[in-house]
Amino acid sequence: MTTLEVVLLVTGDSAARHEFGGFVFRPLIAPSTGSTEIALWTVDVPEGGDGTPHTASKEEVFYVLSGSVTIQGQTAGPGDAIVVPPNTELSLTGGPARVVVATSVGITGTLADGQTITPPWSL
Repeated sequence: MTTLEVVLLVTGDSAARHEFGGFVFRPLIAPSTGSTEIALWTVDVPEGGDGTPHTASKEEVFYVLSGSVTIQGQTAGPGDAIVVPPNTELSLTGGPARVVVATSVGITGTLADGQTITPPWSL
């Protein structure tokens, strides 16, 4: 019988804080915390939040913990999830809300002006 071992615990209080456009990102699971395949973070969406339109190189899953957000015309509330395929333009709007985002390590984003960024909360 195989025993499952907890090898990593990251608490929300210990997560770094990154602000971008009024949104607050807190990486929970990423290479900087020991993950090799999965990146997971929370994002606090401010009231009336209007995120920067962009595409992401990897699939992203958005799970709403509180409040509501809209992505690609789909509005999600607590307990709802939205899956966005890679290379699909998206903008996260709404709020106030707290959302968990899951994706693959190595994700990059491309802004409308063509600038490519690697989100620091995914490193």
